[in-house]
Amino acid sequence: MRWFGVLLLVMLAGCSSAPSEIKVADEKLLVAYQTAVRDANSVVGQPARWGGVIAKISNPTASSSILEISQFELDEKGRPDETQQGSSRFVVKVERFLEPSVFVQGKPMTFVGVIAASETIKVGQQVLQVPVLNASNYYLWTDDKRIKTYYIGDPYYDYYYDRNYYWDYVDEADLIEHYDAYDAYDYDAYD
Repeated sequence: MRWFGVLLLVMLAGCSSAPSEIKVADEKLLVAYQTAVRDANSVVGQPARWGGVIAKISNPTASSSILEISQFELDEKGRPDETQQGSSRFVVKVERFLEPSVFVQGKPMTFVGVIAASETIKVGQQVLQVPVLNASNYYLWTDDKRIKTYYIGDPYYDYYYDRNYYWDYVDEADLIEHYDAYDAYDYDAYD
């Protein structure tokens, strides 16, 4: 029984891991974004993992890129959770050329790096003092293909023979997430 518990723990840990590009040896050492916003000077030189969506990208030299990121909290896999309210911005400096046609505005990214001194940026007419992250690595997230659907019942099922099934659950819509490819049922096979 003990082995089953260990096996289950290992399997669950594997399911919730971040991509290898943004993994760190000790997550306890990472500085939270809110801590850097409150007191950027005291955390300079410390490691961090932050994420958000690209707001602006520029390439000041042929071998460097600077990104302004609209910050979002990260979920358990390290992906920016765009369903939450974004709080502010931060600047990321990357020592390699990032193609602006690939790294377009609105794409979610996660960065791992070392915190540098804060900088002043201008967003519209607003002047902001933002933290800076010198990125050692990053992960550009692909589009999320999951869709959220509400399950109420099968319109082709005869609920007359199974009334408890329908009436017990009609007031509670179960939220299920699935991928578009999951719905690959061949309806023509039963004609």
